[in-house]
Amino acid sequence: MGIRTVLQKKFQNLFVAVVLSETECVLRCKVLKDGAITKTFTKTFALTPPLEALDSSLENYLMNLQDEYQFVYIAFLLGSLGQGAISGTGNASFGKHNVDIQNVHNVTLYNQWSAYASYIEIKWAKNLFSEVGLDFIYSPFIILSDFVVSQKLKNKPTCYILNCQDFFILAVFEERQLHFGAFFKTQTDTAFTHSDDVNDWENEQEEEGILDSEEMPEAATEEEEEHEGIEELSELTELGDLEDIDDLRSTDSFSDIDTRAMGSFRGMEGVKEEDISLELYGRDLLVYKYLKTALEEYYHNPLYVSEFIDEIIIFDGYEISSDLIHQLEDELMMDVEIHKVDVSDRMCDIAIKEVFK
Repeated sequence: MGIRTVLQKKFQNLFVAVVLSETECVLRCKVLKDGAITKTFTKTFALTPPLEALDSSLENYLMNLQDEYQFVYIAFLLGSLGQGAISGTGNASFGKHNVDIQNVHNVTLYNQWSAYASYIEIKWAKNLFSEVGLDFIYSPFIILSDFVVSQKLKNKPTCYILNCQDFFILAVFEERQLHFGAFFKTQTDTAFTHSDDVNDWENEQEEEGILDSEEMPEAATEEEEEHEGIEELSELTELGDLEDIDDLRSTDSFSDIDTRAMGSFRGMEGVKEEDISLELYGRDLLVYKYLKTALEEYYHNPLYVSEFIDEIIIFDGYEISSDLIHQLEDELMMDVEIHKVDVSDRMCDIAIKEVFK
């Protein structure tokens, strides 16, 4: 830790995690001083799709925070299509999964697997926050991996899910090694409009940094240390379409927030409880369909280890019904374990580790 970082810890450092869904933007904020969290607060802004630019009230709020605190770091969860995660690293692994490595930014996790996102998605996120700036862009796979390694690691292939409001991600991990990853949308794409005139997205290959936040307490390998200079801005990892499951790419997705389950519906006047239940039921059917299809791909595609999976661990940042749990247990014959999580809160913690590691 450099002298500047040591001195910086004496001041108030504000970390803001930004999570967008189709109908709202949630900011989770943590203030760090002298190595301790002194304040935590949350702010929610309603959104009106399609989202072509940040609402002025949201922008002004972030700017006011930047004026109020000496050091402010804004982290954004990338929840759009055009990202993914694969086993292996480098050109050969990406080629095997039919991902054009020239058109994506990728990071290496534990020197074993890669998360990636297209330069178009990265540019879109930057444009959205062009007035306030972004310090970190996080891949949902990075968040999921952090949840996984914070538990007792499994020494057999195990299915993990990170469930969020507008998407969920699925990954098969064996200890820290990812064998398979998939991203699925559970909402329409109308909330996020990616303009065709994204400026020179090809040139984003030269961007200073999507940091590998997954290398947390682990000692960096020599290869990873050589890349630290590129990772200064630390726009953390991105994800993408599945590893090239053509039939699923149009439906991939990931994560969101905490116990505001179905908040975008419950906060709306005139919406009946049965309508909320029906909405959740329809979403659960979609989750089950995508999960079943992804597991079939994992079992039948020779690219993957394809060992039988009898356990699924769900990190639930939104809401999952008991009906879906029973369906997974009865029809897929899998043991289901659920952990309620707060994705935005974990994002703040990861960003803090990145800055003060």
